[in-house]
Amino acid sequence: DTYDHDAHLFVKLQFLKKRSKIIEIVAAKDIIFALAHSGLCAAFSRVTNKRLSFLNLSPDEVIRSLFYNKNNDSLITVSVYASDHFSTLKCRTTPIEYIRRDQLDAGFPLFESESLKWPGFVEFDDVNGKVLTYSAQDGPGIMLLIYDRTPSYVPLKILSIEDGKPLKLFKHLLHRGKKIDFIEQFNEKLLVKQEDENLQILDVWHDTSVYYTYLVTFTVLQA
Repeated sequence: DTYDHDAHLFVKLQFLKKRSKIIEIVAAKDIIFALAHSGLCAAFSRVTNKRLSFLNLSPDEVIRSLFYNKNNDSLITVSVYASDHFSTLKCRTTPIEYIRRDQLDAGFPLFESESLKWPGFVEFDDVNGKVLTYSAQDGPGIMLLIYDRTPSYVPLKILSIEDGKPLKLFKHLLHRGKKIDFIEQFNEKLLVKQEDENLQILDVWHDTSVYYTYLVTFTVLQA
């Protein structure tokens, strides 16, 4: 139970002051990080079992995810802020040694050149030591609507984000009897993956399979 009555002393968002479920636990040597569904994150000592600090640096910060970077022994936090209506993801890295000393201001921001406004995102690849970022600002304002599949195809519709008007309706052919692992839209490209089948990358405007190498940005996680 990580509820802490002292939390109300520094947070100004009411939902950060309430009990909420723990959605993520990250272990980094002698420190355990616990992230609550509310967005409040705390660091605990595995030696003393006591709280070391809250990782929310500002009273309106809502932490969405954590990543322990083994390459340089640091913790990366991904946050949104009430000051910009929770619309932009901000990444920050802090060395574990400074968290242990409760010197959180020793951290520094990451990916400042990337625009991570919704629906942009950032994902971490622990195995390969990579970060994947998607900047929605660089793409057109469209979204994908996926209907229930039939045995041989799945109906798809492209909509304008600005006014919701349908821009294109089409049917994507499927391998019969193979479940769909995922269907994702990145700008004007469509990624479709079925069980035990190759990943398909298609141009949604021309209905052709293409290779698209500038879809995302990869950054090596190093000191």
